[in-house]
Amino acid sequence: MQEKRKILLIDDSEITLAMEKAVLEARGYEVIATSTLMEFEKTLQTWKPDLILTDIHMPEAKGTDICRTLKNEYGTQDIPIILFSSLPDDELANLAEQVGADGSLSKGNGLEAMGEKIDELVQSIIW
Repeated sequence: MQEKRKILLIDDSEITLAMEKAVLEARGYEVIATSTLMEFEKTLQTWKPDLILTDIHMPEAKGTDICRTLKNEYGTQDIPIILFSSLPDDELANLAEQVGADGSLSKGNGLEAMGEKIDELVQSIIW
């Protein structure tokens, strides 16, 4: 049996986080959901995800800053990162490119579309 791919989420909205987690788990991923930067960093110390999905607008930190930091640190620079936001698709894609993210997803497209897009990105980025 194939090992489940691991996705680490960070989003300050507990409701959004729970829905994202449910959608991704239903698609066969192992998911850890974090709502604070401290929780996210602590999880990264003990659990290496195959993919990180980060909101970009959070009170403690911007997802763009998280992305820049992780892409410049040994041990995390190879983990694909996807920015997740309510920004329009083209604006979000430009922002992702600027900060070195591996992809972007607009929250405006809905959770089912998010799951489908994650599957596509996972296939093209990782496996």
